[in-house]
Amino acid sequence: MHDKGTQKLADGELARKSRAIQSLKEILGLDEGAYQAHLDSLNEAERATYETELKAYIETCTIMSGEYLQWSSQLLLAAPEGVESESSYQSSLIAPMGAVLLNALEKNNAIAFPQHLRDAAAQIERLADAKRRFLTELYGHLRDDERESYGDLLEACDPLLCSMPDLKLYETHQRLILAWKFLSQLLIKPLDGVPDNWIEAAAIKAHKRITELSSGALRPLLEAAATPKKDSLSAELLLASMVNRSHWELLEYERLEQIATQSLSRLTRGLKQKGNHHIPVYLEKAAFKDWLLMQLSQNRFPGEEAWRTLKRQHLERFYFQATWVLDWEKLNGVEHSVKEDALLNMCALHFAWSYCTREKHDLRVPDVKDLDLVNGREIETDEQVPLTRIMYQQRQLNTMLLSYQHVELNPQKLETYTKCNRDGRRQQMQFIRSNLHNLSLAQWKSLTNNAWNVLDALLQKHGAL
Repeated sequence: MHDKGTQKLADGELARKSRAIQSLKEILGLDEGAYQAHLDSLNEAERATYETELKAYIETCTIMSGEYLQWSSQLLLAAPEGVESESSYQSSLIAPMGAVLLNALEKNNAIAFPQHLRDAAAQIERLADAKRRFLTELYGHLRDDERESYGDLLEACDPLLCSMPDLKLYETHQRLILAWKFLSQLLIKPLDGVPDNWIEAAAIKAHKRITELSSGALRPLLEAAATPKKDSLSAELLLASMVNRSHWELLEYERLEQIATQSLSRLTRGLKQKGNHHIPVYLEKAAFKDWLLMQLSQNRFPGEEAWRTLKRQHLERFYFQATWVLDWEKLNGVEHSVKEDALLNMCALHFAWSYCTREKHDLRVPDVKDLDLVNGREIETDEQVPLTRIMYQQRQLNTMLLSYQHVELNPQKLETYTKCNRDGRRQQMQFIRSNLHNLSLAQWKSLTNNAWNVLDALLQKHGAL
C-alpha cells in the first residue's frame, strides 16, 4: 500500500514518541498516574516487549497522520471520560447514516442530491477509509498467537447498523448491550403506574438495578476466562477503540434528544399560552391541518423571535415526509399505542414547528455546515435527506408521545421523560465502562461463545426489580 503515510515511513519520518504515548493513553482511558502504574507493573521482559510494540504503534501513528487530519479525535477513538470538551468531536456519526447515504448516491444517479449531502458522503467515505486503515494497521501488529486464536474476532468489517468500520467482535458487543436494553424493557414497565412526582426517582432506582443484574450475569463468565497473560498493545487498542466508539454513539443519541427536548419544551409552553390543553392528534387529517394553521400561521408565536409563518401548501409535503419517520420506526421495531393517522399528525406538527422556528441540523460531519432541518420544499425520497434528520425526528415523536403531550400539554413531564432517558443511557454507559472496557482477548472470546447464555440468564430476572 503506497500513500502519504507509508511514504512518510519510507522517508524516515516518524511521529513523536510522546504523541504516540498520548494517543494510547487517550484510547485506553489512562491518566498519567494510571499509565505510570501500568509501566511499573511490567517485569523486565514485559517492558522490552512493550517498547517493541510501542515502536510499532509509533509507525501506525505516522501512517494515520498521512491518512486523515486529527485522525484520533475525528474517528472518536479516545475514551469519552478523558475528553474535556465533547463539542470539538464533530464526526459523531450514528447508526447507519454513512452506509445509507453512500448506497443512495451510488444507486440513484437520476435523483438530484443536495450538494451538502454529496459533501457529507465524501467526508464520510474518507473517515470510513481512515478508520479501516487504523484497524488494519493494528491487526497487522498483533502477535502471531493472537492472530491464530482471535484473528476472526479482530478483523475489520462493516457491522450492520453502524456508520463506521469496526471489529467483527462488535456483534458480540452489541448483543451484550441488547441484554441491558431488553432487561430495561422488561423491568421498567411497572413505572407506568408511578405518580408523576415519583417517576424520576423510580426510574433512577430501576436503571441502577438493571445495571447490577446485567453485570451479575456477566461476572461468572468474565471471572472464569480471566488470565494473567497480558495482551499485546495492538490488541488492547483495538478492543478499547471499539468500546469507546459505541460510548460516543450513546452520547450522540443523548445530544439529539436534548436538542429535541429544548425545542419541544418551547413548543408545548407556547401552545399552552395560546389556550391549548393537549395536542389533538386524534382529529381527522383535514381538521388537524386547520388546527396547525390556526396555531402556526400567524406572524408571531409566544417566545419565538426568528419566526416564519406556516403556509397551507407546506402541509401535504410535511405529511408525505412524515411517512419516512414512521417507516424507520417500524424498521427499528418501535411499537406505538396510538394509530398511524395520529402518529402522522404528531409528526406533521414537528415538521411545521421546525420549519417555522428555522431549526438547524448539524450532520456532525467535518467541514459540512449546519442546514435547515425542514425547509418546506418538495423532496422526492427519504434518501435525499440525511438519516440523522430522520433519527432526530424519531426522537421528537417518541419524546412527545411518551410524555403524553397528546393527553395533556405538560412541559415538566416532557423534561422529566428526557431526564429519565438520560439516566438510563448513563447507566448503560456505566454498564459498558465497568464491564467491557478493560477485558482481555480471552474474556471477549468467552463472551462471544456465551452471549446468548447471558441473555437467557437475564430473561430469568423478569420481576427481579
